[in-house]
Amino acid sequence: MKLSTPHIDDNDYNYVKKVIKSNWISTSSKFVENFEKKISKISGTKYTVATNSGTSAIHLALRALGVNENCEVIVPSITFIATVNPILYLKAHPIILDVDEQYNLQIKDVLKFIKDKTVFKNNITINKKTKKILKVIIVAHMWGRPCDFLELKKVCKKKNIYILEDAAEALGSYIKTKNSKKHYHCGSVGDVGCLSFNANKIITTGSGGALITNNKDIFRRSQYLANQAKDDTFNYVHNECGYNYKMNGISAGLGISQIKKLGKKIIKRKAIFKRYIYNFKNDEEIRVLNLLINSKINYWINVIYFKKLNFQNIEKLAFFLNKKKIETRRVWRPLNLQRYLKKFETFNIKNSERLYNSSLCIPSNDTLSNKDIDKISKYIKKFYENIASHK
Repeated sequence: MKLSTPHIDDNDYNYVKKVIKSNWISTSSKFVENFEKKISKISGTKYTVATNSGTSAIHLALRALGVNENCEVIVPSITFIATVNPILYLKAHPIILDVDEQYNLQIKDVLKFIKDKTVFKNNITINKKTKKILKVIIVAHMWGRPCDFLELKKVCKKKNIYILEDAAEALGSYIKTKNSKKHYHCGSVGDVGCLSFNANKIITTGSGGALITNNKDIFRRSQYLANQAKDDTFNYVHNECGYNYKMNGISAGLGISQIKKLGKKIIKRKAIFKRYIYNFKNDEEIRVLNLLINSKINYWINVIYFKKLNFQNIEKLAFFLNKKKIETRRVWRPLNLQRYLKKFETFNIKNSERLYNSSLCIPSNDTLSNKDIDKISKYIKKFYENIASHK
């Protein structure tokens, strides 16, 4: 029983064949443009740049926002490593902050950091300690669960700080803004958002990602940089360093076919989530990650938190489940624990290590039946009861 695998059917095969037969397989393929339009429609954004990875999308977004060696970027401590690496590509510095019980950026701590640790001068926000510009805050929507950062958005607008939404895991997830009946897609609320279509995501292009935005300048800058910064395509004139970051036609074709199944996949994963919730509803010491009341989620991955299991216990549980052919993994290792990131500034980190030590991502694959979910739940309970009885 797998965590989350790609599901390629005959419709996908046939659509990819259609792309190949057309000979439009490069990054300039009409299928790429078509895929971008479909992503814009889903996300409710004016512009999309389809990329060869989610990491590329984040890199493009940061550069389009003007991040350089004189800048700092706030990131959540629990997130995939690709959230932070592009900051280093640009020789900027990350500032690592804690997460809340949803594994999302602890917004109250970000507000406190801005208030206590920065000064607003000459229309820029400056870190008192380092004298560098606090240019961007990256908000990651973990496991497809939206992070509510609306209060932060108001402050950032006054402080001239950009918000980049890492919505890599959140295609099909929406958040409801205050004083509005409408839900807004993750990635469309901040200045720019980034998606991923890696093989394990809710839909896949094999690898791939996208930058989404309503800002025309950010779109044009990102599109330009993603196409090797071509100023004159006939004479091959390039006036600055660009990247080969665009998605190719074959990947886009697969994505177009996969998008058609997004709604059905979310319905299926919602049923899986509800079954887990039901199975553990009477277990006070085992918590299935739930959702915010004001959000709609894609139910990408289910996460369980164990109040009385430590780092070693979680490893033993994963090994036990693996022997039963049940695939699991830890949540992302906190950035502040990564050796090469320890030199960077942190602020008020209290929850991250506890959540990392005591959490486990469990199978959420579309193919799971109720019988499969019940079996997984039974084995988890059996292990937990055995550990508890020996304490």
